[in-house]
Amino acid sequence: MTWHVGAIMNEPQSEVLRFAAWYFEAGAHGMTLLFDNPDDPTAAIFDEHPNVTVVRCTPEFWERLGLSQDVRFPKRQNVAMTWAYRQCKDDWFLNVDADEFMYVPDGIDGFLKEAPPAAETIRVETAEVILAADAGSGSHYRLPLGYEAVSRVYGDALWLIAPKRRGMVGHWRGKSFIRCGVDDITLRQHWAQSPGGRPINEVVMQASTRAVLLHHVGDNYDVWRSKLKWRIGSRGFSDRLGNAISEALGLPDGEDRIRELYNELHGCDAERLRRLKAEDAYLHVSVGPDQVASEILGDAV
Repeated sequence: MTWHVGAIMNEPQSEVLRFAAWYFEAGAHGMTLLFDNPDDPTAAIFDEHPNVTVVRCTPEFWERLGLSQDVRFPKRQNVAMTWAYRQCKDDWFLNVDADEFMYVPDGIDGFLKEAPPAAETIRVETAEVILAADAGSGSHYRLPLGYEAVSRVYGDALWLIAPKRRGMVGHWRGKSFIRCGVDDITLRQHWAQSPGGRPINEVVMQASTRAVLLHHVGDNYDVWRSKLKWRIGSRGFSDRLGNAISEALGLPDGEDRIRELYNELHGCDAERLRRLKAEDAYLHVSVGPDQVASEILGDAV
């Protein structure tokens, strides 16, 4: 049982290296990296890698896919990842972003072998990284919460953490393994669909210690800050949060306010950590993406 991972990149080099280190350590048979900036120097690092397909997203590339570079990113991403899926010769294709890390402690190969024969996709829900200084070593995450539990955990900060997103700043729906060779499938961010409307045979795995998508949105302030306008434009935030960030960007003390919002969104003090644990919505990973990258790449990240 082989599996392939694909992503479209527009990230600092350290983020791309962390991504590659994690997935090859997890047993990926191959990887397709599409560089949204065709002049990204990071692409050259992987040009000679025997298990990486490097695609520089030039205007000519988008033209072959029937698009142009000025088409909004989510649409280009879906079309590009559908194209990558159709090139894949492995058994399964995993469609993720640069800050998303599939975590299956017992091994992804075995996990996929257990899939029902009729399953066309397996969607694994999300755990979102939190900056929990008092929680010890390793990486720390919040799991999806029920509507009432979101209120109990976040209290006065509830307006920032949209209950519809189940306590996440990003998404809770997760990402999908797609069985290769299904002719009428196209890819979207979280799942696959049939343009003809045929129901997809989807297996959904709730976030758990057996399998979970580790979403590292907000784990680095500089990277997070650099993407604010893009995330607002692509509806990466709830409307209320997006409006608050847009307002802060126009204030004289806007940078201080942005930092405060970041700490409230992604930080986790001892009391909030206690509340997450009380709701059984906390996950600790002793060797997370940062630790794997450090062990494999050392000073390169």
